[in-house]
Amino acid sequence: MSTIGRKPKPTAVKKLQGNPGKRPLPQREPKPKTAVKKPRGMGKGLQARFWDEHAPELERLQILTGIDGPAFRLMAEHYALAVQAVQEVREEGLTVEGRDGFEKKNPKATVFRENSLAFKGYATEFGMTPSARTRLQLPEEAEQLSLLDELFQAVNNEVDSGD
Repeated sequence: MSTIGRKPKPTAVKKLQGNPGKRPLPQREPKPKTAVKKPRGMGKGLQARFWDEHAPELERLQILTGIDGPAFRLMAEHYALAVQAVQEVREEGLTVEGRDGFEKKNPKATVFRENSLAFKGYATEFGMTPSARTRLQLPEEAEQLSLLDELFQAVNNEVDSGD
């Protein structure tokens, strides 16, 4: 069963945008662990390089969490397929000879287009397109705490609440 209307924006993205609607953020939203492990079987190809280059930054921004791994892997796979298809189109040309002897559109151009569109959909979900990024606002550098400072702050809050 699907819901009607716009799909909700992830809370992490709302926070990065500064909660522009000023509506209360969900308090009981599931918060998956943030550690994302690179899936086995990705090999050393374009998809693995894509993962290695982009996953750490999305984790740092708390947009990519452990539960998002399969979606991010598909994004990496679509990226690799699109790049491979466009390289082959460049080598073979935009048209190829069909069985009937007439030229036709290279089917790999369609593979490129389909995988590019799928990639764009995932990129938008993860805030990785220019228009998606313009909606994000990172906290001031002075407000960003190191992991160690966050740990000390959490411990201090626990001690203060225990009094």
